[in-house]
Amino acid sequence: MPESSGLLTSKIGPQGRGKRNVARARLVALLESAPEARLVLVSAPAGFGKSTLLAEWVGATAARCSWISLDAGDNDIVRFTGYLAAAAGLRSPKAQTTPFETSAAFDPDLALSGILDRIAEGVQESSTGGAVIVLDDYHLIDDAAVHRLVGSIIERLPPRTRLAIATRADPPLPLARLRARGELLEVRAENLRFTAPEAYELLRSGGVELGPSEIEELVGRTEGWAAALRLAAVSLQGRPNQAELVRRFGASHRFVLDYVVEEVLAGLPPETQDFLLRTSILERLNASLCEAVTEERNGQFRLEALERANLLIVPLDNERYWYRYHALFAQILQARLGTLYSDEINQLHARASVWYEKRGDDDEAIAHALKSGDLGRAGRIVSDASFAHMNAGELSTVRRWLEALPPEVVRGHAQLSAWSAWCLVLAGETKGVAERLADAERVAASGGDDASTPFIAISTQVAMVRSQLAGLEGDTATAIAQARIALQLELVHGGLSTNPEASLRGSPAILLGLALARSGDLSAAAQAYEDALPDLRVANNVLAVGRGIADLAAIAIALGDPARALRLCESELSRGDGESSVAGSGAVWAALARARAELGQIELADAAARHSVELASLAGDAPALRSAQTTLARIAPLLAAGAASSQSSLNRTVAAPVENLTIREIEVLRLVALGRSNSQIAAELFVTVGTVKSHLHTVAGKLGAANRVEAVARGRELGLLV
Repeated sequence: MPESSGLLTSKIGPQGRGKRNVARARLVALLESAPEARLVLVSAPAGFGKSTLLAEWVGATAARCSWISLDAGDNDIVRFTGYLAAAAGLRSPKAQTTPFETSAAFDPDLALSGILDRIAEGVQESSTGGAVIVLDDYHLIDDAAVHRLVGSIIERLPPRTRLAIATRADPPLPLARLRARGELLEVRAENLRFTAPEAYELLRSGGVELGPSEIEELVGRTEGWAAALRLAAVSLQGRPNQAELVRRFGASHRFVLDYVVEEVLAGLPPETQDFLLRTSILERLNASLCEAVTEERNGQFRLEALERANLLIVPLDNERYWYRYHALFAQILQARLGTLYSDEINQLHARASVWYEKRGDDDEAIAHALKSGDLGRAGRIVSDASFAHMNAGELSTVRRWLEALPPEVVRGHAQLSAWSAWCLVLAGETKGVAERLADAERVAASGGDDASTPFIAISTQVAMVRSQLAGLEGDTATAIAQARIALQLELVHGGLSTNPEASLRGSPAILLGLALARSGDLSAAAQAYEDALPDLRVANNVLAVGRGIADLAAIAIALGDPARALRLCESELSRGDGESSVAGSGAVWAALARARAELGQIELADAAARHSVELASLAGDAPALRSAQTTLARIAPLLAAGAASSQSSLNRTVAAPVENLTIREIEVLRLVALGRSNSQIAAELFVTVGTVKSHLHTVAGKLGAANRVEAVARGRELGLLV
């Protein structure tokens, strides 16, 4: 199993199922006591067994389980939605965007609809059990967009489906409203505290036999805290005078834990103590990573030995490949590491960063580089890693990396400044873009701090961002001019890998095509799109290819050649390029539906549009969904009336004495009814704003309407709008 994929696997699926866990039937019964609860909230401080309880619960029921173990890197709505899809058993753990669209093109609520639909289908196929979605360690999430999406999950859960959250602090969700409606089941620290019988079973599983009075005293001292009880079991194992040791533990559970850790570590061989301390800097551990950090061998042997000793180490997969230390145990180990080996900490993080970078785990590589204090190395990794994450739509992740670096590091690095500008413009923001581009140009001209990374067409990127910026500001002429500049600039190939190079050739052509289409120069726009597609295929951006084909088809229709649009779409779909079955072809199926509608193939258009809706929903592809829904709305009257599949039948849906509308006029009217502005309609139909206004004037005249509102109302009366 590849190490990087093992890390992904370790996030999907229940954790906390150690060999010596004690069955907690009373708590499982509590979780089963309120089947009407939409949210199960298990909220308590670290060390109370939250994850272990949920793992026991889902393992004891027949429910289908979608489980995500969250970390700080999941504060990205695209990544979070991708993991949610992966946990639900759907393909592709990441969304993908084109290199020129804003983040609004990915709609997490739309993707959520597709995910929940699939979960609902699975529940319907199952005779018992329902489904549970578990979000573990939710306290690590602080992104407002993720919180909003989780709130949406709660409101839209399919029947017989529940959301369970394990957290150290109550999340910013509508808990009061859920509580008032009887849809919230809460498990708190007071519920999770071990009783004397449970503590007896826990200690006995660790080879410790205490009398009833000692058990009661230990439970009282630890306040039923699972972490302290587990370590107490380790420290007491094989020791004489166990009752006396219990009395020496201290007056409170915090002192118990400190004391027990001291006792546990003191009883371990020096090499094991060193291993624990030096690997305590790691969120997750495997043999290879531990060997890299400690510069010693036998990593797997040591991890398995620690698990056998029940030293608060938890396997994260069934293969015993990934592990983690209990959070409190790790904190105490880190404190001792700082006391005993403070001069080694930076080097330990540096080794971990190197290991993660080699295996493509950018988040961890950057985090450890920052902790090592090597800002230059951290900046270089961010610069190198951001292309793939930007291409996957993870703008929040790249912004988080950039914000973790000191501003002077970003401003002194051409590519980092360029990424900062990209993040702003792709989020639809204009403020600050010009300043970041100026920094990129200044550093690129002087050589700056980019010596470790070959020059990668900063000038091309600057022109592309300026084209994007002009498009956001409605300056089509500048958008065209800057896209042409980006195309004309000669790339410097030194050290540039195939995918970024191809993307830097194809993306300016796409930008040019988009700007030309908005200006009304459709023939030139079509040529630009055709020039872009081969490079975008090399760059393996299947969504950009799908959108490019869809735009080409729309241009062909606008030029009066729907048959060419049909051929383009059918040819693309016949290629069957891997992930494009979800990521790229939603847009192509939507374009195919539109072409078939134009050609009068109404039933085929309906089937294609519905398939596009399904694919677009799973991918969170908002533009493709809008296109498919527009086609469905257009052809609905024909299907309802059983009319013949022809354009003339579409016109005949307008009853006399109203003059027949053309298919384009009906399309414009439907977009107005959907709330689109003139500029939005122009962009969607690849026409100028003036052309849209002309269509609206004609529509109003034909319908006898004084304005847009009356035109929409009249269209609904006549059955043109549904």
